[in-house]
Order: sequence, then structure tokens, then C-alpha cells
Amino acid sequence: MDTNKSIWILEDDKGCQFVYEQTLDHRYSTRYFERLDSFVEALANTPKDELPQMIVADLMLGDGNFLNFLTNSKDSNILNIPFIIVSSIDDIDALRFCFKEGALDYLTKPFKKNELLVKIENVLSGSTKSRPSSEPGLKTVSIDGHEVENLTVKQKQLLSLFLESDDRCVTRNDILEKVWGRTSVHPKTVDVHLYNLRRKLHSIGFMIRSEGGGRWALLSDRVENH
Repeated sequence: MDTNKSIWILEDDKGCQFVYEQTLDHRYSTRYFERLDSFVEALANTPKDELPQMIVADLMLGDGNFLNFLTNSKDSNILNIPFIIVSSIDDIDALRFCFKEGALDYLTKPFKKNELLVKIENVLSGSTKSRPSSEPGLKTVSIDGHEVENLTVKQKQLLSLFLESDDRCVTRNDILEKVWGRTSVHPKTVDVHLYNLRRKLHSIGFMIRSEGGGRWALLSDRVENH
């Protein structure tokens, strides 16, 4: 047992929380968060030498996406804390997305307790190394003369759907039918890819806005000089 090691856990599912409590509470010093806002508040109010040694995070929480928060966070402390993702999304592009953003491991729900323990032990012992940030086969797409680089295959397909639409709007059904076809995927898989694509578009002045009802629009956020 290593109860001097601190682990913060982001999980809004009560059943999963119970499994974590049974598995981890007697081994480590644990702290639980159901929402990103309470996690952010705790980060801000915790002295640097009392921050956790690692984070175990569900990918999609009730008030946001953990990796989207991580990408936009201005808190330098969070960038130095190793983390693993535990998610019900079982999709190769979702895994690539998480590893590109710095996750040291990825565990799919439902998981085995011993598997969770081994992954945590690997991170805390420093035996797990960060994945390389480069990924072969990344694509470039042009929007109104502006290049969007380093797109995965799925991101390129998603962006192409927007560009092929007359009003640059797509629905969840469009995405599932034309990007995944007959492959069954978790509903949140679409959200993961849209979050990642949105982040890449933001840097060149474009945005993906939710129109409600499972519909999204690709919009220019650029201020053009004339």
C-alpha cells in the first residue's frame, strides 16, 4: 500500500465511483470530483506541494470534456500532473486523440480492477512514457484558402462533410452514416472528434457551433481586413 501517494479522480458515474473507492481508497490518498468546475477550483486552491501525483479522468463529464479543458487550461500545474483516461468510448481515433494530448494510458469501461491498479502503478513508478506527438498519415484540408493541418482521417472526413454541405451544417445522423457507416460507435465518440476538430479550426479562425438538436455549423470567426 502506498497511501502517501495522492490520486484525484474525475468521475460522475456513481457505480464507477464505488468501484474506485473499493479498489483505490485503501491503497492511495484519493479525492473525487464529479464536475470539471469543482476540479478546477480545487487545483486553484491547493498548494503546489500538495497537488496529486496523478489524475484518473473520465473523458466526458457532465459539464465538459476533460481533454478539451486540458488543452485550453492556463494553469501550468495541471500540465505537470500525469493522467490516464477511463472512458466508455472504445474507438481507435479516440485513443489516438487522448494519447496525442498527453494521456499516459487509456482504459475502456467496464474495466477489471487489477488492470486499473497495474496502469496506475506503472504511471506512479514512472515506467510509462509519454506517447510520441507525431502521427503518420495526418491530412491537410483547405477552408476558404486557409490550411488546416495535422488532421486525422476521421477529422478530415468530418470537415469534408461540413464543406460539402450548402449551408455548412451537418447533423449527428449525417456524421454517423457518412463517417462511420455501418460501424457501431458510442454516441460520445462523435463529440470527442468534434472537440478535437474544433480545437484545430480555432487556430485558423474558424469554429464549429452547436445549433441544438444534434446539429452543428461550421462558421468563420475571422476578422478580415479590406
